[in-house]
Amino acid sequence: MLTNKEIKQLIWEKADNVASKLGLEIFDILIKGSNKNKILEIVIDKADEYVSIGDCERFSKAFDPWLDEIDLFDKSYELVVSSPGLDRKLRGKKDYERFKGKLAKFILKGKEKKHPVLIGYIEDVSEDQIKITEKDSGKLFNIDLIEIDKANLEIEL
Repeated sequence: MLTNKEIKQLIWEKADNVASKLGLEIFDILIKGSNKNKILEIVIDKADEYVSIGDCERFSKAFDPWLDEIDLFDKSYELVVSSPGLDRKLRGKKDYERFKGKLAKFILKGKEKKHPVLIGYIEDVSEDQIKITEKDSGKLFNIDLIEIDKANLEIEL
């Protein structure tokens, strides 16, 4: 019997293969629920666009038959295919570059910082730093990438 980690790795490899054929990429895979009722959530993404409902449906139709055939879960499972959302996690330099000009929230490491939470626009990204213009004050901050604990896009109203 496979461990959850091994199951997730197997799913990721197959999902990545299916996604790439559809012009998509895998953002995350989550396995939730009890042994009696598993929920497998696969979060898909697109390089330069937002993910549509149609993208989720196409991926699901292409991926679901493999899941049924391989029978990874002892009992029933539910496949959920979704997008990262408008307030998606930013996972490093590549995402910061992709979303230049967008509003984001950054949680910085170290409680002694003057600004442990910074909400601003991503201005520029270098090898080891990011420039952020704070939304409220307009002040420009240069933050070392290693100082960022978490980041996500903010929905601008």
